[in-house]
Amino acid sequence: MRPYLPRIILWLVLTMIGWLAAATVIERVCGSEVANALAYHSWLFVALWAIIGVLGFALCFTRRLYRKPAAFVLHVALLIILAGAALTWTTAINGKTQLLTGNPVCSFEKNDGSNMALPFSISLERFDMQCYAGTQTPSAFVAHVSFTSQNGKTKRADISLNHIVSFEGYRFCLMGYEQGGNGVSLNVRHDPYGIAVTHFGYLLLLVAMIAYLLSRRTRYRQVIKRLNIKTVAMILLFLSLPSLAEANPKVLPKAIADDFGKVFVMYNGRICPFETMAREITVKLYGKYSYQGFNACQVVTGWWFFYDDWAKEPMIKVKSGEVRQILGVQSKYVSLNDFFDERRNYLLQESLATPSKDVLDANEKCQVATALGLGSLFRVMPLHREGQLQWYVPGALDIPTDIEEGKWAFMKNGMNYFNELVICNKWEECRIFIGKLHQFQEREGGDLLPSRYRIQAELFYNRMEANLPCAILLVIVGILSLIMSITKYEYSKRLIKIVVIVALVGSFIYLSLLLTLRWIASAHLPMSNGFETMQLMAWCALVFSLVFYHKSHFLATLGTLAAAFTLLVSYISGANPAITPLMPVLNSPWLCLHVAMVMLAYALLTVLTLNSLVALLFHKRLDVIERLHTIGQAVLLPAVFCLTAGIFIGAVWAGVSWGSYWSWDPKETWALITLLVYAMPLHDNSLPKFRRPLLFHLYIVCAFFSVIITYWGVNNLLGGMHSYA
Repeated sequence: MRPYLPRIILWLVLTMIGWLAAATVIERVCGSEVANALAYHSWLFVALWAIIGVLGFALCFTRRLYRKPAAFVLHVALLIILAGAALTWTTAINGKTQLLTGNPVCSFEKNDGSNMALPFSISLERFDMQCYAGTQTPSAFVAHVSFTSQNGKTKRADISLNHIVSFEGYRFCLMGYEQGGNGVSLNVRHDPYGIAVTHFGYLLLLVAMIAYLLSRRTRYRQVIKRLNIKTVAMILLFLSLPSLAEANPKVLPKAIADDFGKVFVMYNGRICPFETMAREITVKLYGKYSYQGFNACQVVTGWWFFYDDWAKEPMIKVKSGEVRQILGVQSKYVSLNDFFDERRNYLLQESLATPSKDVLDANEKCQVATALGLGSLFRVMPLHREGQLQWYVPGALDIPTDIEEGKWAFMKNGMNYFNELVICNKWEECRIFIGKLHQFQEREGGDLLPSRYRIQAELFYNRMEANLPCAILLVIVGILSLIMSITKYEYSKRLIKIVVIVALVGSFIYLSLLLTLRWIASAHLPMSNGFETMQLMAWCALVFSLVFYHKSHFLATLGTLAAAFTLLVSYISGANPAITPLMPVLNSPWLCLHVAMVMLAYALLTVLTLNSLVALLFHKRLDVIERLHTIGQAVLLPAVFCLTAGIFIGAVWAGVSWGSYWSWDPKETWALITLLVYAMPLHDNSLPKFRRPLLFHLYIVCAFFSVIITYWGVNNLLGGMHSYA
């Protein structure tokens, strides 16, 4: 059996990959309960993992892997993690309980529907919903509870998202709350063995990976020593921009609109400059940050003060032919008036009965444009009451009447006065009024408003186009790198080399500045959504390029093109880089480590795929594909190690935040699939076919499909807890 053992393990792993992929589809179609019953919690599934673990460990001994301590300990750590998972599956107890204020509870309902007694009682003292300063947007949910053991000892603790509480071996996680805060729902987990064993396996795995990378007696170190390559890369990227039409609607003068752009507004759950809201709305309607030479502040204030003019403007982008047919227009840019017939009947009304995604998108844009004309989006009037800052639309009916008369008059009629000034073109008086509005906001908001430092950072960030200019520069740099690879004149090489390194450093500084400004403006690390993680991936690729520039010009070229590809995909896909408050569930220091490691892994895997694509283009040049095979081996191992670290850091985060380190969420499952897919070529001693350069490169290109599904497909097709990023 010994000669066939690697093949048996290979087919078992492929079976596991297929099983996991099918389970995510079953969960999407039939629900979690069916997926758990058929896949994740079935005895056959557990048995398959056990067989893979036992046979893999047997293969380690037949290959005498114990002579290589770092590699051997790494595989032992994986076996320990599997053993910990088995202990959790067989011994852990999971359930839930409901707490009402002042009513002690000494039991919980298990997942199978039966009740189980607790060796202590737990009661809810009070529940708090904490909000970001000056807003009604939740920043944390906190349940203040007390535990009373059988010997009468009492312990008080706070349970919140990202902060579980353990007591006498039981772990409590906050899952929900009742309106009014009179009760909470807690998940209860009792797993005294599995978590300890699994976390020990994580720690051992981390130590083993670091030791393997630092060891001088590994095959990987030999590959690194052979890494001194210059070859040709040919990648063409094309970007088309839509043409613009002529327009001349009424707007505020740019200086006045820019002044108004610095006014505070409550938008998207946070206090931000009016300019930020204007940019995001303009992008939503038109697809760009400006319209016919008018900046976003002019566009949005134009809708507010000159609604009739702007309702005629063809600035609402409708990409769907279905929607354009319903509206009876040909152009992909329509006006708000185009959504209505001559009798002002809404043309999309019948389609909303069974709407498609395109109809819903067009309807949303119509509603946003209408809200601009009504002014219902402009919550610029703050009111400090009972320790909270509430925001109102100027002139709204819900403005409290039991406040100072002068304050009420300003909130009720101030913008009407400003509108009169606009109609009369009294621009200097308009500027004076904007200054008074600023003063009013600062008096009411006080310390609850964002600091001047944060606002300046956000305004500076708004001035910078986040993706496109940097991406175009990196495409040019990639082409120059190609020229440097094929030119025969040393003078040209030296000149282009200087240009390339300056552009690389400049792009790195530019992207670093973008990330830093977004960090300051949002008051949290920019790693909480797809746009931010794409930027982080591009940043990691640039770091890779700069580190390897002198070691391998070709690797640096691939890193540059990977960064350009990442930024262009984000731009072309229409990603809307809205800055939002961090969800309470993400408010954890583990977020930075988890996302950074995963994005670094994806950046390396993108470089690896580009490397293999070039090899396939030159498949008739054996010398080229062999040298690119060496590069691929050098990049693959750190990519797999970074992905492994990112997955298990995420598992630790889940353990300390929700009490369970693994839940078979589709994103988790596909990350594990990606890890298994890319781990196979690392075992070319047991699977010698991966030593063939052409097969290696073909496999790597196909394997990138798993990365696409993990990063994009899960969010858009499969859903789950991780679908926000």
